[in-house]
Amino acid sequence: MTNTENLQDNPRIPDWALLLTVFITGACVLIIELMGTRILAPYFGSGIYTWSALIAITLAALALGYAFGGRLADRHPRTAILFSICLVAGLWALATPMLARLLLPLIIQIPDIRPGVLISSCILFFPSLFLLGAMGPFVIRLLTHNRESSGSTSGLVFAVSTVGSLLGALATGFILIPNFGAQVIFMFCGGVLLALAILGNFRPKFISYAIILTLTVLLFMVLGGKKSDAKVTIELLDQTPSFYGQLQVIQKYDEKSLLVDGIGQNYVFDNDSYTTQYVNFIAALPKLAESSTSANQKAVVIGLGAGQLPMLLQRNGLHVDIVEIDPKVGEMAAKHFGFNLPADQIHYMDGRLYFLHHNDTYEFIVIDAFSAEQIAAHLLSVEALAEAKTHLTETGLLAINVTSVKTGKDIAALQHTLQTLFPHVRSFTPDNGAELTSIVFVASRAPIHLSATDAALGASQLADIELFISGELPDLQSTVLLTDDFNPISYYRKRVQLLWRKEMIGYLGRENLEWLLF
Repeated sequence: MTNTENLQDNPRIPDWALLLTVFITGACVLIIELMGTRILAPYFGSGIYTWSALIAITLAALALGYAFGGRLADRHPRTAILFSICLVAGLWALATPMLARLLLPLIIQIPDIRPGVLISSCILFFPSLFLLGAMGPFVIRLLTHNRESSGSTSGLVFAVSTVGSLLGALATGFILIPNFGAQVIFMFCGGVLLALAILGNFRPKFISYAIILTLTVLLFMVLGGKKSDAKVTIELLDQTPSFYGQLQVIQKYDEKSLLVDGIGQNYVFDNDSYTTQYVNFIAALPKLAESSTSANQKAVVIGLGAGQLPMLLQRNGLHVDIVEIDPKVGEMAAKHFGFNLPADQIHYMDGRLYFLHHNDTYEFIVIDAFSAEQIAAHLLSVEALAEAKTHLTETGLLAINVTSVKTGKDIAALQHTLQTLFPHVRSFTPDNGAELTSIVFVASRAPIHLSATDAALGASQLADIELFISGELPDLQSTVLLTDDFNPISYYRKRVQLLWRKEMIGYLGRENLEWLLF
């Protein structure tokens, strides 16, 4: 049978419907790619390895899908095949969260997360992206009625598909991620593709197959979604999707933690008997610094977390402004951690923009901004720190908290960058032998003399302060200056990110990873 005869036997689908098909599939490609980070982040983080793996798998899947779809369309240019491909892609998207629950706790046992994230991305996302990629060339073949129009037809299909991808990316980032969890978004994406497949091939036999297959996937999702009885040490108190990550509050014994993409940002005991060591140290700095003695001091904290640090500073007599980029972090801090500072002291915006748009000066500036294990690199360039410096009084202190290793290149580069701006820079870390630890930089125009002799501090806070002061770091002799143009601090932190993720998995317990995923 010739291709012409094939086309005559093929049910006629309006051109607009075929273009709508590639528009929807183009949007779904970007939704799946962007949402891939939300699936992988609790296990592998959302850093350079995760994004590199996802982008590589996406490009490979689309390239092979284009080639496969083109060859298949030349041999069998039938709309029934096109929408069968759409059906399978929808089923795989629908099942992706369930597959992740089963697969990721096993793959995370690979010692190095780099092959782990690549394997996971390939298994979870390659099939659906490959099938969606195959649909574009297939539609081009169905729309091409003569050789003279093949160029304009191809251009039109790629344009419509790209517009779909554009709107899919915008919708994912601005609407779906801030308001819905990963499982809901994948179910939405899979459901849209299933509906598209059924409408495109609206025949009783095909519809029956589609319903049976969909019910089978949903049954496996229900069975696979049942939580095991193994979780006995951790209780999930709350969770919400945010533009910046999946926020969760968990309870482990009498310790409550705020997690972003599976990484703890703050840890608070129920009876408030213990405060994180670095929080105790930073909160005490205005009292410890001999040059910082003026009354009615003002402080600004960039990065809210659970709200411990700004509340301690306020309790110590400072007027504290808080700058937090994610409003949902503020909601979690108020709901679960007792954060109750007045609303007019909280500014929901980027820390760097805050300094650009405000003229206030402060005796104390704290930068403690992380998203999961990712550091806010744009706040630590020489340009950003120079802007922060303009908001410090002559005797004011700038404190920066970084979770890292003591001799890391990121620490050395940040130390050198601060030294180009401030005549006095000191670096402290608790002298407790831990490999991954909090490192607090203190910088000022005035000499930094820290003394706990006359400070009215509690015994536990004094013990934490002594640990930090005794662990003061030497000059690490870096020559790397962090600038807006060249800021490799995130690359320098690749080992830190791997180490932090592994330690967090150990803290949560592998048996809890599956139910903490969504």
